Amino acid sequence: MRLKTLSLSNYRNHKDSSIDLEEGFNVFYGLNGQGKSNLFEGIYLLSIAKSSRVSNDKHLINNALADKGGHTQVLGIAEEKGRNVKAQIDYDISKSFELIKTFRINGVIVSNQEFVGNINSVFFDTDDISIISGPPLVRRKYLNILLSQINNDHVKNLQRYQKVLYQRNSLLKNIKDGKSNKSEIEFWDERLSEEASNIFFERNKIIKTITQSSKEFAKNFNNNINLNIKYLPKIGRNLENKFLDENPSTDEIKLIFYESLKKNHNRDIDQRITTIGPHRDDFEIVFNDSPASITASRGQSRIISLSLKLSEAKEIRSITERKPILILDDIFSELDEKMRQKVVSEILDFDQILLSTADIELIDKNKISDGKYFSISSGKVSED
Repeated sequence: MRLKTLSLSNYRNHKDSSIDLEEGFNVFYGLNGQGKSNLFEGIYLLSIAKSSRVSNDKHLINNALADKGGHTQVLGIAEEKGRNVKAQIDYDISKSFELIKTFRINGVIVSNQEFVGNINSVFFDTDDISIISGPPLVRRKYLNILLSQINNDHVKNLQRYQKVLYQRNSLLKNIKDGKSNKSEIEFWDERLSEEASNIFFERNKIIKTITQSSKEFAKNFNNNINLNIKYLPKIGRNLENKFLDENPSTDEIKLIFYESLKKNHNRDIDQRITTIGPHRDDFEIVFNDSPASITASRGQSRIISLSLKLSEAKEIRSITERKPILILDDIFSELDEKMRQKVVSEILDFDQILLSTADIELIDKNKISDGKYFSISSGKVSED
């Protein structure tokens, strides 16, 4: 898969950027703060339907529109095996500053669930190290993005789960305040177990897959790194081993979680929230038999995070039978020459690779002799 064209209109500091991209390497260079990461964020939006950097879409709008309203657009045309896919996201800001977001595929308005997965890409940046050292939220996000691109139902599963979770939490607060009866909770236990079982199941399955491929990538980068990943489902006390040693079915998971929810009634009511469930899941990255978050150096953590992202690309390729677009945002700045060469060797087989750098000297033009080069300055993109 490759992105043929990209247009950004009033997107962050890109007032009007339109570029044509080639197969193979496309290199974007320029000083920091000029718009390289903004452009890559816009491309990644076409895959996952939301920003990978901010939760509030209003931050994506060009500052000139903040006071008067207006229109922002991200539009890309991708090609896969001779078939074009036109993906478009429009943001309209009304005079009352309400933001309306619309998704289109090939000109037809679609939901965000239908939008995700039409253009597959994997985003690499220097913040990927937080997959190892950051909070559980970061690791859940990694899993959700991967699963959303390979499983059309995953986004729907997550959204349904969040809606039921909200209802159950509201009931817990009302029970605590004496406004509702405790007997009402069983209905929501059943609903939550139903929605959670698919999420637990898919996460368990994907973690087992990426564990093997991450191990192999890490070994290729550094033979002294022995990597493992341990799923930590928040399904109930002392029940994680059920996932380590077995592959429980969705029906088994539903029953286990339902029983755990019942046991947790008093605790959940007291705390006014649902204290277990996929929304509290985590996974632990084990490096040479110890938690990587504690023992891995920054250089080792960089290798581990690269291995995880390459595993993401490999899994998308395996399941969808499409090679995802690889987006590498300034990752060479923290790698030595030997590691840069190894990374390039691992990604050469993909149809399209987008690289950004603040230092063009970090790019080995002998390895990327057929690449297309763009300079970026103050949100303006110029082809060399």
